Amino acid sequence: MSNNQIRFLIAVLICGANAACQSDYNTPSFTCSNYYMGLTLQDSGSYTLKVNNNTLFRIPSDTGGSKYLTLETANDSFKIIFNLRHGTYPDAALYNDSLPLKTYIFTGNRDSTTSGLVVAAVKTGNEFKFADTDTSSITITRWNISKQTMSGSYYFESNNHTLTGKGTFSNVCFTSLK
Repeated sequence: MSNNQIRFLIAVLICGANAACQSDYNTPSFTCSNYYMGLTLQDSGSYTLKVNNNTLFRIPSDTGGSKYLTLETANDSFKIIFNLRHGTYPDAALYNDSLPLKTYIFTGNRDSTTSGLVVAAVKTGNEFKFADTDTSSITITRWNISKQTMSGSYYFESNNHTLTGKGTFSNVCFTSLK
């Protein structure tokens, strides 16, 4: 094999490896500009939270798949986690990045195809202590597929309704895993 043939073969292999790794998937930064995530507790204290992670993913099944949104936010004293579930989707609709604008509700341990679990944690010492959620809701009021941002509000009651809170969020970026 000549040197030119070897160089050509190497170039083809490199291009093929590069093409295999390319994707139209464009991950937004979790430090995206102009987002807001707020929390107000029953004592009327208001706090701003930093978004650490916000991921939309899917789980397919034989009977139709579900979409899940998992968000984690925190500051020095509090942590809020969203676990939103919506489904059942046929395969054709499962992999688009849309979620319906609606209120997703969680009540106790009820299993549902639609759920909006909000989990709160309060920092005690050096660690966060997670509360047991009694009821919660997540309302999505704006969902921008092209910018991969979402806006809305949330509410939760935890620890036998002794810890309650609510908040709003706007232009919070999400990453879509397909």
